[in-house]
Amino acid sequence: MKITVVILLAIIAIGVAIAARLGGFMRVGIAEEEMGPFTLVYRDAAAGEMIRVGTITTALDSLLQAQRFTSRKPLDVFMPNGTGEIGFAVYGVSSDRLASLGDVAKVRTIPAQRFMSASFPWRNHMSLIVGYLKTNHALAAYRATRGYSKVETLALTDGDRIIYMQPIAHR
Repeated sequence: MKITVVILLAIIAIGVAIAARLGGFMRVGIAEEEMGPFTLVYRDAAAGEMIRVGTITTALDSLLQAQRFTSRKPLDVFMPNGTGEIGFAVYGVSSDRLASLGDVAKVRTIPAQRFMSASFPWRNHMSLIVGYLKTNHALAAYRATRGYSKVETLALTDGDRIIYMQPIAHR
């Protein structure tokens, strides 16, 4: 019996330590700021396929590396209906180079606009999940107090942080 209790306490302690390391107990602050524009090179993910985000990101990263798109940051767009656009913000790339991607990836511009934003630490791939859960709740609460509409969420990985953004849309 003692051994079972010790094992359970150890598992709980490890879980708490991992959650703390990933930022699970962090307070999320929301700011409003002008951001963008972003040139997004992406592939679609259907509702229920969010488990494929890593696979899509890896494949697209290899493609962009082979095409010598050197200035890029992971940028994913998650729609309220559960679908997503999984890809990269690319910088300093001409429209001709973007067109050369053909059908292997889609391209669109997300215009400069005012966003609600929250920053979260990047530790590993689990940071995206923990960060989304923490910031999505905070963004929803912030949105509700200001009368903003629910819209897509952008997740930009920028070095050691993930910036979660939602365009400000009034009801």
